[in-house]
Amino acid sequence: MDERGSSRSVSSASSSVSNLSKDRSRSNSKKRNFKNKKKQIKRVKHTVEFPSLDQQLLNFEQFQELYVNNDIPTEKLRLLYQTYERKWENKQKELFFDQHKDEPWIQDKYNPVNRREFQEERNQLAQNRFNEFLKQYNMGGFNNINLTLTEMQLMEFFELNDHFYNDDPDVPFWEFQLKESIDISKAPFFGSDPNQNSVFIKNVPLPLSRVEVVKALSQMSGYVSLTLSEPNKSQNYTRIGWVSFDGEEYCNNCVNDESITIKGHVLQFQKQQEKRKFVRVFKSVEYNKLLKDLQHQRELIKVLDKEKGITGNPLLEGPLKDRDDPTFNRQLDIQTLYLRRIHNYCYWSGAEFSDYRLLVSKVGYHFFRLDTKKKCNLEWQDIIQALCNRRREETSDELPINELIDNEIILMGLKQAKTRSKDAFPCIFCEKQFQGGSYLIKHISLKHERQYWEHQQSLRQQVIDQQMATNHKIERISKATIQRQIFVKGAIDELQFQENKIQLPINFAPRVQQRQYKDLDSIAQEKTQPAIMFQIRETKVNYNDI
Repeated sequence: MDERGSSRSVSSASSSVSNLSKDRSRSNSKKRNFKNKKKQIKRVKHTVEFPSLDQQLLNFEQFQELYVNNDIPTEKLRLLYQTYERKWENKQKELFFDQHKDEPWIQDKYNPVNRREFQEERNQLAQNRFNEFLKQYNMGGFNNINLTLTEMQLMEFFELNDHFYNDDPDVPFWEFQLKESIDISKAPFFGSDPNQNSVFIKNVPLPLSRVEVVKALSQMSGYVSLTLSEPNKSQNYTRIGWVSFDGEEYCNNCVNDESITIKGHVLQFQKQQEKRKFVRVFKSVEYNKLLKDLQHQRELIKVLDKEKGITGNPLLEGPLKDRDDPTFNRQLDIQTLYLRRIHNYCYWSGAEFSDYRLLVSKVGYHFFRLDTKKKCNLEWQDIIQALCNRRREETSDELPINELIDNEIILMGLKQAKTRSKDAFPCIFCEKQFQGGSYLIKHISLKHERQYWEHQQSLRQQVIDQQMATNHKIERISKATIQRQIFVKGAIDELQFQENKIQLPINFAPRVQQRQYKDLDSIAQEKTQPAIMFQIRETKVNYNDI
């Protein structure tokens, strides 16, 4: 090739390279322009001032009219309206709480002293139920328990409906009505009927506190416990209740006495009407996961027994049964029954309640497993085990009022101290400092006894008011939203969640009101991270889960 040909090829090559570089620069400039446009779009923020939250709630059309001139897209405006509606609801709850916080039923619900008394009452009832359970267990009363059913038994025990035949793989259990001829309280089910040995109270006025009602009822022979509903807005905020007795004879005596009067308010009793009993059947069980369920149940029993002061539980003794052991199912069924009876915890629903009547009302008289290989898309056992782990890690006990006051005194010392050593707790009455809060309180109670007592008396009401507001705020935040995402780390991946649209039991968050979809607020998101973010469907529960 001559010099002209080589120079021509070099020039063409250089021109192609330059053209390629120009094309690349053009494409890069286009990309930069596109990114800049995207950034410009992202920077557009619509900040609006919401209407007064003290006034009546505006509907979306009224809300839209306020911002006609703001040039806000409709979709963005709907999101803003959801935020406004949520803020309005929270504000109304705050106003309602401030207006009624001195009334007995609010005190029962949020006052730490009242809540502590109710918790101690629940603990005592759990201990009594444990003693009865232990007697039956030691006598071999549960040896023939069997909560695993065949399809033939489904036909025999339950009134089947179309839901059984139109199988929905996204629903992990069926609900059936129990035939009237089947006694669920006898072997091999050993269930309990809260309507037995109980009477119904039609009207419990708000001016009566729970303590006053319990004090009057406890004078009756055979009294066991009281269940109160939430105030009913449509019935002038009245409550209904159920009184449990230690036998049918005591129930009849209560009804025959007709009524009792407490502070001028009359309580009338009547026999509880028999209702159709419904149960749930878990339609897909992976047997290789049952060993984990058995282990999780035992660990959960340890935590709940400790909270309620129960010791000497034989279910926690000895090794766990192997899956091939013929008594494996019996141990699993006994532990399932124990959680329901003693702790009002339905393991296969992942739901816990304040009393057994509420449990039966929301998740049924029993929860069975189906002995078949039917497929269910939901990884329900993984969800149940995750909820069980979460409950084991979070105690439901609240600090006594004296410890809350002590914490306030410790905090006062930290705020008032001008100089203090690292990680030290200074005394508010002298210059001494201590390496732990418990040592500080011990020092104050011994060396400054009079000042300590005076501070306890002066801080008591302040701490109660603070804790009541905190309890009310926690309830508002944790139960004000629905459709929370569930992501069980290590059990369910996000892709599987999106495909299966997993939902937790309807009873996982009791005492919340039915409402439309709301976005999560930042505080609620913080509450659910990092252990588990859960999705719930809200429901209104008619019981006082104090």
